[in-house]
Amino acid sequence: MRSSAAGLNREGEGPSRCRINFTMTRVLKTQPQEYQFFRKVAFLKFGVSWIRTFTKAKESKEIEMASSIVTPIQTRMSDYDVLGHINNVSYVNFLEVARLHAFSEVMCVDLRTHSGITAKTEIEYLRPAKFGIPIAVVMKVDAVTEKSVTVAMEVVNAKDHSRVFARASIVQVSFDLRTGKTCAHPGQLREQLEALMNGVADFVKVA
Repeated sequence: MRSSAAGLNREGEGPSRCRINFTMTRVLKTQPQEYQFFRKVAFLKFGVSWIRTFTKAKESKEIEMASSIVTPIQTRMSDYDVLGHINNVSYVNFLEVARLHAFSEVMCVDLRTHSGITAKTEIEYLRPAKFGIPIAVVMKVDAVTEKSVTVAMEVVNAKDHSRVFARASIVQVSFDLRTGKTCAHPGQLREQLEALMNGVADFVKVA
């Protein structure tokens, strides 16, 4: 009986070992193919990722050399009149928001030490902007002197910049908050303003 029992155990274990060995052999045989498959998948993913990175780099390179700064505007209900159009007064606020964004966030001016005083503002209202139209402000530089800069600004449809609602010209004078006096543009700021005026601004380096 022991012999029989042992035999049964061996018989019971035998098929189990065979199944295990067969499974292990199958895994070992298929692993290289699966490995190759995963290598191909990884390579494809890497290729797609590289292409996307290259495309984004190309797009950012095209954006680097800029002649204008575009600022999206978040409108509020208080910006609209009873006819559902943007109130003329709100355009001045849009221009201020856009200038603040351009100088502090894009050109990285330290507003704790330097600021800009508005010396002159001229606005031409071209057409009404109705409720629901996305708004943006496009800023360009027309002229740069030792202390002042003249910027041309347009309030436009954010999805179609050819749709201009208002056009403005603003003269801004650099101001040193530490001395409380007007001053020459900081060196880096003047370089950026002139580059922007000439259409070769590189804001990626600044950021």
